[in-house]
Amino acid sequence: MTKPSPNIFVADFITQKLAESDKTQCEISQLCGFENANVMTMIKTGKTKLPINRIGPFAKALEVDPAYLLRLVLSEYLPDTWQAIEAVMQTPILSRNEADLICKYRRISGNTDTKADVVDFEDKLAIVAA
Repeated sequence: MTKPSPNIFVADFITQKLAESDKTQCEISQLCGFENANVMTMIKTGKTKLPINRIGPFAKALEVDPAYLLRLVLSEYLPDTWQAIEAVMQTPILSRNEADLICKYRRISGNTDTKADVVDFEDKLAIVAA
């Protein structure tokens, strides 16, 4: 598993996930509805932005969390829009991993509103419910 990088750019994330995928760029392009496989290269290099309406198929083709990819794309391409969406929603939009963390916290805390202490050891995170 690749160690997460803080503030990763969309192009870098896509390049990383394409390298990890067992699918070719051509296959992924077809799954995403791109007629030309060169679009994938242009997205990887940052010359073209990943179209927002292709995030779902793209995430599925690369087997990544669509909510995470949406957040990554909007926070880079349209940061003011992303902030407005989160403000209106009044809660952050969570990836599957983030939602799983919350479910585990609730289970461990007995579904109470227990204060959690977070311990950050650079590459490991511990949450302690006291």
